[in-house]
Amino acid sequence: MIAKRSGFSLIELLVVVAVIAIIAAILFPVFVNVKLRSQVARVHVELRQVADAVQMYCDDWNGRPPLASESCQQVKIDDYYELPEPLYKYISSKKFYDPFNPGRTYKYIAPGLGYVTNGISKITLYVPADYPTSEQQCVAYRSQKDAPLKWVVWSVGPGKRRGLIEFAQNMMPVPKQHWYPYDQNGIIVRLSDGRKSP
Repeated sequence: MIAKRSGFSLIELLVVVAVIAIIAAILFPVFVNVKLRSQVARVHVELRQVADAVQMYCDDWNGRPPLASESCQQVKIDDYYELPEPLYKYISSKKFYDPFNPGRTYKYIAPGLGYVTNGISKITLYVPADYPTSEQQCVAYRSQKDAPLKWVVWSVGPGKRRGLIEFAQNMMPVPKQHWYPYDQNGIIVRLSDGRKSP
């Protein structure tokens, strides 16, 4: 008499592995999307805190926001519009690092005087002529006096990173067509008037 073996056959094991692979393939995009949404939510919370810090700075300095800093020494995403050092006095965290741009802080711009390659120059903020609608061409503002926005803070967002030249050519960060989620490669923005990207 032949003894009957207990256990799984090779076919049964392959079926189980195939079912697990199918379930994993279905759930993986869901988990990736949840992670992205949680990072975007974190960025919105932190940008709100940075915006509050900028407002406190403005309150202490007669309505003037801190000077922006644009470094032209290396034209890549890491080297322009970092959060100004004077803001850290108003932020509970030592530095807010952008989760979409590891090792770098969120970005900040204010029209008017600013630091450009170790000197002082005019920083330009481009705002659509029909702001806040964002359907018309941008107007360049080089002073606080006339600008509809006094400052902008933003994250580089989950998409591709843009260098300073591409950033300037696209007249970012105010036009909505460059905001995430309207553009899957877009930036996450908070403006001085309280508006923000979705």
